[in-house]
Amino acid sequence: MTHGEENAGFVKDATATRLTSVLLWGAVTVGLVLAVLSALKICTAACAESAKYEIFGMDFGWFGVAFFVMTLAALAVRNRFYLSGWCFYALVFAAAGAELHFIWLQKYVIGRWCPVCLGIAAMVLVAASGVIYEKFLITRMSGGDMKRFLKFAAIMLAVLGLGLTAAVVGVKKEAEAAGFNPYLGKLDSQTTVYFVSDWFCPGCRKVEPEIERIYPELARQVRVAFVDFPVHPETSNYTPYNLQFLVNEKDKYIQLRRALSELSLKVKSPSNEQVQAAIAATGVKLRQLNFMDVMTGVKLNESIYRGYGVKATPTVVVANEKNKKQKLLVGDREITRQAIRAAIAAVEK
Repeated sequence: MTHGEENAGFVKDATATRLTSVLLWGAVTVGLVLAVLSALKICTAACAESAKYEIFGMDFGWFGVAFFVMTLAALAVRNRFYLSGWCFYALVFAAAGAELHFIWLQKYVIGRWCPVCLGIAAMVLVAASGVIYEKFLITRMSGGDMKRFLKFAAIMLAVLGLGLTAAVVGVKKEAEAAGFNPYLGKLDSQTTVYFVSDWFCPGCRKVEPEIERIYPELARQVRVAFVDFPVHPETSNYTPYNLQFLVNEKDKYIQLRRALSELSLKVKSPSNEQVQAAIAATGVKLRQLNFMDVMTGVKLNESIYRGYGVKATPTVVVANEKNKKQKLLVGDREITRQAIRAAIAAVEK
């Protein structure tokens, strides 16, 4: 090879290296944007189940935001500080390993694909590929020993394995991680009936008697969830009490729900004393959930009504986790015992 050919090859590799650097910046930046969307629960029905998972006690979305912020910081200073470069490489490949587990979860456990999650995984894998390619180009440009490059690749493969292991250990459903279960009825059923309502919604109050009548039948047949959708902001004042009763007082939940509903006709922001007085006839004593449990419940509610595309209250979502079929009944005219039975039959076919 002539000197001119060598120089042309060097220039070509240098250009490719600069383009790869741009690719890394683009992948990490897009990953951050997607992580913000995930943290804000801007998702579709396909994201509903994915949103119920967390990693080491943290919400997936906010964990991703923190990860990409740190990765961007390491990328920004990697050419100034030697350790920052290694930090960047380690973050990218650990994340790549974790994303392999997240993809497996969506394929074999959740059974549906979340577009936002897949986008994040794609950006991480693009960044990992970019790092390897960039390192290869730099090694070739410097005339370095390819054994050194292969050693780097082996180290990154080991880091990827560590990331995969950490994800397997650290990823759990929020309800499992928090140690509470806000569901009622037949808990092992593949079908769940979600009653999505607002404590100050006239239509919701109108269908409550129908829900009370059908609840005993549903509880024997399917899993049941009562989801607060704060169309009226005052509903959020009742959500912590509703979650307490769902978790701690399953056997008396319907009576307690009725008492909360009656209290909401009188008080928009109830105190513990007012709630206790309202439920006194049931013989139940308030047992408050801790802050983290309440926040987990609120996030779970949000992932359900946003994930299933609920736009108004009252809405009943009937969903089958196994075959991914779902039916929505909206408004007091559609939400009847017969319609709910028909929706359950339809999703279980």
